Amino acid sequence: MRALIATVFALVAALAASPPAAAQTAAASATPGTFNASLQATLPTTLVWTVRLTAPAGARVVVLPTTATSTQATVSTPGGQVLQVYPLPLTVHLTGVVTSAVQGNAPETFRLAPAAVAAAQKLGVNTLRLTRTFNAGVGPNGAPYMATATVSIGLGGSASGPLTLSAVALHFDDRTLVRVLRQGESAVAVAEITYTGNGLFSGLWEVAAPPSTQGQPVFVPLGAASTNLSAGGTAEVTSPALPSSLAGTYYVRFRVRSPVVSFQSLVLRYGVEQGPAIPPIVVTSPEPHATFKPDTRFSWQPAPGATAYRLEFYAADASPDYEPPLSGEWLPAERRDSVLSALAQTHLAAGRGYRWRIVAFDGDGQVIGRSSLYEIRTP
Repeated sequence: MRALIATVFALVAALAASPPAAAQTAAASATPGTFNASLQATLPTTLVWTVRLTAPAGARVVVLPTTATSTQATVSTPGGQVLQVYPLPLTVHLTGVVTSAVQGNAPETFRLAPAAVAAAQKLGVNTLRLTRTFNAGVGPNGAPYMATATVSIGLGGSASGPLTLSAVALHFDDRTLVRVLRQGESAVAVAEITYTGNGLFSGLWEVAAPPSTQGQPVFVPLGAASTNLSAGGTAEVTSPALPSSLAGTYYVRFRVRSPVVSFQSLVLRYGVEQGPAIPPIVVTSPEPHATFKPDTRFSWQPAPGATAYRLEFYAADASPDYEPPLSGEWLPAERRDSVLSALAQTHLAAGRGYRWRIVAFDGDGQVIGRSSLYEIRTP
């Protein structure tokens, strides 16, 4: 018995003398470490991300089963300018026993955006960096185990030669894919074009209005678009004002006439509700595309008849007409500006893009004014 007790005390003493878990280090890598892309070839690429926790040399530590999480991937130039944010969380499961190191792997299918390639070409950059930072938890001393892995992307392709379209994306002027308007309210659609080479681009905006949209939609011309594109890159083409005189469902589409493309016409849907158009609210700060700070002040001009305002924040790809805001706050009618409260700020993640607006309400809780949606990004 005395021998057993002595053995137990020796084991406890050995464990107590072991280096603390805080001395562990975290590292991350990706396979493959490099791949190539161009405006003509931005096909999905399969990557395997690896995260490894390692104890100090010669030490043995208990590494409990855990996970390492990356909230997003970013594509940037060698100088650090971010050209694409890939907002897909990725979790690596780490398992271990009494050992000096544990690791885990997680696959991901990644697609480089053609717009990122075009932007890199405009900057004269022929290499990009795809980066993920993983958080593997917090050590006993309160410091997180952080590890970053980087993949090198080589760019090819040419900005010379005949005009070729690699992608056309369609959205409304507030960057949503679905809209709800009031009768008489103004809105436009935007075609975002990614291309290489030089030449004449032309297309046609068409719209289908109610009652034809209750069955087989009947599209009629809304307006033509024509412009000379050169040097490769991205361009935007805006539609004429969309009709909104009748209540019901509308479809707006964009047909590319030249150059010849293999993909079909792009279509957006919007609805028109009965009632007068909602008056716009003029925003005075911050500037569009601003970077959010804890002391950023949001200000606007008053809306006649307002009894309250609501400052609203949405994800960059959200449709405010169908989705609730991610964050925001109510403000009394006498307010003309606000700094977002500390509680509301906790709902905004770091390194993300958001859109915000101010909405005015009357005493019956009806919307009587609202601003446009403005982009803002957290650092």
